[in-house]
Amino acid sequence: MNVLFKKKKIPMLLFLAPVVILFSLIIVIPLIQSAVMGFTEWDGVNKAVFIGLENYQKLFRSRDLAISIRNSLLYSAILTVYQVGLGTFFAYAIVNFEFKTKNVFRNIYFFPVLLSVSVVAQLWISIYHGDFGLINQMAKAMGSDWSQNWLNEPVKGVVAIVLAEAWKGMGYHMLIIYAAMRNVAKVYYEAAYIDGASKGQQFFHITLPLTIPTIKVCIVMCITYGFRAFEMIHLMTAGGPGNYSYTLPIMMYKALFGLQKYGYGSAIAVVIVVICVGLMLAINKLTARFDQQY
Repeated sequence: MNVLFKKKKIPMLLFLAPVVILFSLIIVIPLIQSAVMGFTEWDGVNKAVFIGLENYQKLFRSRDLAISIRNSLLYSAILTVYQVGLGTFFAYAIVNFEFKTKNVFRNIYFFPVLLSVSVVAQLWISIYHGDFGLINQMAKAMGSDWSQNWLNEPVKGVVAIVLAEAWKGMGYHMLIIYAAMRNVAKVYYEAAYIDGASKGQQFFHITLPLTIPTIKVCIVMCITYGFRAFEMIHLMTAGGPGNYSYTLPIMMYKALFGLQKYGYGSAIAVVIVVICVGLMLAINKLTARFDQQY
């Protein structure tokens, strides 16, 4: 690669230039602007005033921050278990077992990915409705007086939202893991079969080790998404009631478009980026031993 780069340096730089320029315009420059804006107070109209670390001090003193971090951790945990756990299970079942409705089954689980967030949000709002929601109506049909006002309670509301989010995105992770499992060479399974290995032993000693790098990427995506979750929460509860379902992006949105405190909102954005990058690096460090090539 180094020899090729030395020989074709100018053509390769020309091919890379559009990507680097686009990445800089969309990611790097706005990120630097947000980092600078986080040290100012600006209402979007008057001139920005430099105030140092006051926005960050205000953020770390805010009672909403602890609630947002708690909700983000809960969001990340449920997303990871649901999407990666079930995605791995279903991907393995589709790859390794023959049944007539295999393609239909795969398409059904991927279908929610194609739906827009607003459609999924409205669907699950109807399911969770306290008076005529599907869950409460099913309990009533079975003769039970049990009912829940799902979206209006502190922890249950967040769990309800993240289950809707997980249902929508599980097929995406299943498809990624399915592709990784399909790429495992059949010769490994044939050798294991000859040696008398069971399906379970083949999964834990062949399939899982060879798909761990892909599964790790899915885990990173789920965990970091928990700290970036916005659309589903905004559509289903708008962070309410009160601040029960706040996350950092909801806090940022409220600061920017509710209070017109663009410096404070930029400080929250910087914290989100730092947390997501830190989590990604930590996960990569902790799982580095699984990246060995076979």
